[in-house]
Amino acid sequence: MEIKNIVIVCDYAFFEGGAANVALQSVLAFAKYTDLNVYCFAGNGEPCEALKDSRAKIVALEMPDLLGNKNKMDAFIKGIYNKRAGEELRKLLLTLDRERTIVHIHTWTKVLSSSVFEVCDKLKFRTFLTVHEYFLACPNGALYDYVEHKICEASPLSVKCLLCNCDARNYPQKIWRCIRQAKQNSVIRNFDELNYIFISEHQESQLLKRMPTPKRKYLVKNPINVGNRMHIPAENNSKFLYIGRLSIEKGPQLFCEAITKAGVPGVVIGKGPLEDELKSQYPNIEFTGWLSKEQIDEQLKMARALIFPSLWYEGSPLTVPEVQAHGIPCIVTDCSSATDDIVPGKNGEIVASNISDMVEAIIRFKDNEYVKRLSRMTYELFDEKRCSEKWYIDNLMKIYTER
Repeated sequence: MEIKNIVIVCDYAFFEGGAANVALQSVLAFAKYTDLNVYCFAGNGEPCEALKDSRAKIVALEMPDLLGNKNKMDAFIKGIYNKRAGEELRKLLLTLDRERTIVHIHTWTKVLSSSVFEVCDKLKFRTFLTVHEYFLACPNGALYDYVEHKICEASPLSVKCLLCNCDARNYPQKIWRCIRQAKQNSVIRNFDELNYIFISEHQESQLLKRMPTPKRKYLVKNPINVGNRMHIPAENNSKFLYIGRLSIEKGPQLFCEAITKAGVPGVVIGKGPLEDELKSQYPNIEFTGWLSKEQIDEQLKMARALIFPSLWYEGSPLTVPEVQAHGIPCIVTDCSSATDDIVPGKNGEIVASNISDMVEAIIRFKDNEYVKRLSRMTYELFDEKRCSEKWYIDNLMKIYTER
C-alpha cells in the first residue's frame, strides 16, 4: 500500500500531557521525516506554536472539553456521543483518497467521543488506535477504585461494576461513565477492521482480560526524549527521586514513607492534590514542584535511583526509561507497566506495593558496589533507538503498510 495521507486524531491541539503529547509529537515527526500529507484533527484548544510552525495541516474544532463545558447538559450528551465531531471528521476524510490514507486515533474520551471511530468504520478508512489508557474496557479509564484507593478487578459493566462507587468525583458521574462506555463499546467493538497498537505488554495483558481480543494488534512503545545522553555514576550520589503527579494512585505517599523509614534523602518532583499534606508530614523531603526538562536533568546528576511507586496498572510510564538512559537505576512497583523496562538485579528492582518491601529495596541501594553495578548495566542495557522520533515513525510506517 502506498500511503499519501496521514490523519492524526486527538482531543487536544496542544501539549496537554501524556497521550496528547505523544499524538502531537507524532504529527510533528511525520511532518519532519516523511513526505506524507500530514493532518492533525483536534477537538479542543488553539493549536500550539509547534503545530503552527510545522507543515502539518490543522483541523482544530475548538470545542470545549468535558470539564471546560459550562453547559453541563451539552457536556453530558457530547461526552457520550459528539455528533458534530464525527461530522467534521467525515468532511475531512471525504476530501482524501481512501486507498492511500491512514487515520490514526490517539485520544477521544475528553472531546471527540466514539463518533470518530464510527465515521472511519462507515467510510472504510484504514484506522489505527494507539491504546494509551484503559478506556476500551473500564468506565473510568484506569481499572482503579478512586474511593477505596485500590486496583479494581470487577468485570467492566458487570453488576458489581455498576454498583461500585469508584469515581473520583461522585456516583452519578460513575453512572454517566457507564452509559458512555456502553455506547462506546457498541461502536468500537463492532469496528472489525480497527487496528490496535498497545504501548506495553503489561497494559495489553490487562486489557485483553477485560475485552475481546482484536483481529489486528501490535506493540509499539511510545517515544521518549532524553536530550543529550550521558552516563551518571549513581553510586556517587545520595538522593532518591520521585517524578510525577502527587495523587494517591501514583504512590507519592508510599515513596515519602519509605524514604523516611530507610533514612535516605529524597526529592519529590511534581505537584498534585497530596502536595500540602505530604509537605507537612515529611519536612525531611525536598519538594520542588514541576520542573523543566533542563532542571530535571540537573536533579538526575545528583540521583542515586528513581523510585516509581505507582499503585495502579499504569500503561506506559516514560519517566523510567528517560532516567535509565543516563544510568539511573529504578525501583518500581509490580502493578504498573514500568515493570516492562526492568531487568531485576541489572537495571533495578521490582517490588510489591507495600512499605516493607519498598524500604528493604531502598536499604539494598545503600550498597555502593551494588548501585555501581546497576548504574553501569542500566546505561548499557538502554535501547538508544527509543530516543529517536524517526524510530517511532519508522515502526508505525511498517505497520501501516502491512496487509
